[in-house]
Amino acid sequence: MRLSYVIGPFLILCVFSSFDIMPSVPFHTVGPTVALQTSAQPYVTLLPKVPDSSPSPWLIYPTSSTVWVAGIATPPRSQIREFFIDGTSKGVLNLTNVIVSSILADPSNPSGKVWFTENSTLAFYDTSKASETKAITFPNQSIQYLAADPQGKIWMSMVGASGSSSIAVYDPLSNSNQTYSVPTSGAIAQGLAIAPPGNAIWFAEGGSKKIGRLILGVSPSFSEFSPPSSVNLAFPEQVAVDASGNVWFTDHGTNQFGVFSPQTTQWKVFPIGYCHDNCVYGLPNAIFVDPKNKNTVWFSEHNAGRVARYDPSTGVLTEYQVPGSSLPLMWWAMPGPNNLVWFVAWALGQIGYVNASVPVAISVNSVPSDVVVQRGGYQRVPVVVNSMDQGEFSLNSSAVTQDSPLYYPPQIYSSSQMDIVPASNQYSTSITVSAAWNATLGQRYVALTAFNGQVSLNVFVRVNVVDSSVSYVAVGFVSTIILGSFTIYVKQRKPKAKSVRRTRK
Repeated sequence: MRLSYVIGPFLILCVFSSFDIMPSVPFHTVGPTVALQTSAQPYVTLLPKVPDSSPSPWLIYPTSSTVWVAGIATPPRSQIREFFIDGTSKGVLNLTNVIVSSILADPSNPSGKVWFTENSTLAFYDTSKASETKAITFPNQSIQYLAADPQGKIWMSMVGASGSSSIAVYDPLSNSNQTYSVPTSGAIAQGLAIAPPGNAIWFAEGGSKKIGRLILGVSPSFSEFSPPSSVNLAFPEQVAVDASGNVWFTDHGTNQFGVFSPQTTQWKVFPIGYCHDNCVYGLPNAIFVDPKNKNTVWFSEHNAGRVARYDPSTGVLTEYQVPGSSLPLMWWAMPGPNNLVWFVAWALGQIGYVNASVPVAISVNSVPSDVVVQRGGYQRVPVVVNSMDQGEFSLNSSAVTQDSPLYYPPQIYSSSQMDIVPASNQYSTSITVSAAWNATLGQRYVALTAFNGQVSLNVFVRVNVVDSSVSYVAVGFVSTIILGSFTIYVKQRKPKAKSVRRTRK
């Protein structure tokens, strides 16, 4: 198996390197002391680095007593590292000429056994034997991502040398396997998720810009779902299925994440929050359902350097900023035990966690939820921010990628207010949302963002752009959005990050 076949993570690194935005940082990491923070502690904890010889962390999988990490470096090499509750860690396996693209804690023995991809081979490391076992090899295939079903079988997405994709399953108990070919040529199957009770396998098709589904049964069948013309995707990367059966996805190469409802076939895409370090496209990536609230999702923002949580019941997107003087380049984030969400910061050479128990009190009210803007016009959206400690914050907005094309003037944009120091707990103002003369007609979501350098809180406004000749009487009244009871706990203002060159994946 040649590394020249499709290996998503390694190609991403090459893209960033070609634009000279990869920081010169030693690639190493260190083990954590797993302990819950109090509300007086920061949202994000970065852990110290391990010896310089260790590859930088790229993938992470937390369990109740072990945090598994796969690190990668160039020239291509990988390391599987084991972290312990007492804060120590050790490298358990070094792999040359390999970029590990996915890891998975064993369903029956998560703290003692970890599965991982080794180019075209599915392998695992067993702590009881302190050795690697190569379970199965798929010739001329590049294994992309792994997932486990309720029966303990290991599912894989694969891309072949010819560009064809397939979904494969391996049963460790019977040592049997089965492969299913994805119908669309050039689909580039990526992240996958198993929907309860385990007979539906959902996966992202980065190349064909679809969401795929494999239904198991006597005659297994594929379905592939394309978004409507109003939804522009660049490269669907990973998927997660919530308790209601909705399929959430990240669109890597843009600033968007979204959801597809199999019941209604409806698609929605949302922008991530305003990226105040000028990262342009935040590149959402790994996405998982929250273990407690199974309709809430967590995802990483690779280029923005944030860990994000979206709660559909409140419509609020909360983004935790990973501190650092350069882009963290976070490929992976995953919720684990004790309400901690673990992440890797590849360019910093560190791992860390967000403590989701630290409260970020917020209440959002919108009456109604739509704003109508004529081409070439604007509307003012009232905003009320309650900051209990009267700490400094800023206001801005973020539009979906189709409304903020790279190297071109944005079609949807807003006013901003920077470094606000409110005179009282309640701060009332307005944000002006404008539409360019060439803005695409129709509805889309815009994020109104309040941020303080540690955390960003976002509420989504549905903006309907109409032609300038259309009367407002015909389309309804201009709505108002109230962002209320917005509490930000600020311990210390973070220095502003340096701007980076705008690049596209």
